[in-house]
Amino acid sequence: MKPTYVADTVALARYLEDNLPKRADEIFEKAENGLVRILVPDISIAEFIYVGLKGRLKVSDPKTTIRELLDDLQSSQFLQPVGMSLESWEAFLESRLPELHDRMIYSTAVSNEAEAIITNDPEIGGSAFPTIW
Repeated sequence: MKPTYVADTVALARYLEDNLPKRADEIFEKAENGLVRILVPDISIAEFIYVGLKGRLKVSDPKTTIRELLDDLQSSQFLQPVGMSLESWEAFLESRLPELHDRMIYSTAVSNEAEAIITNDPEIGGSAFPTIW
């Protein structure tokens, strides 16, 4: 099985804006080349859509960008949308992260035995789980 990473909302947005820091960009490049896979939790997709509709993406046409993301997620070989499994909910229950979205992203990473979470979030970065940014 390929090494697995989990992308949070900021990582996803910055990837689509072609504005990731070097370490995170390297993971996405590896995924594009079929060497790793990147899980995109439903909560990250929901947050991305929400942020886009609020006009907080650095794009001229947010709805088009959102639709492109949804198309990409449907056809991508390396970006894989993923919902919360029962194992994820168990990890959610045990997590000490205070924020709902962070907790869901973290729990998805734990239950899928991801190598790391691609994030710049200091709360997630302060957890015991590895992060890349």
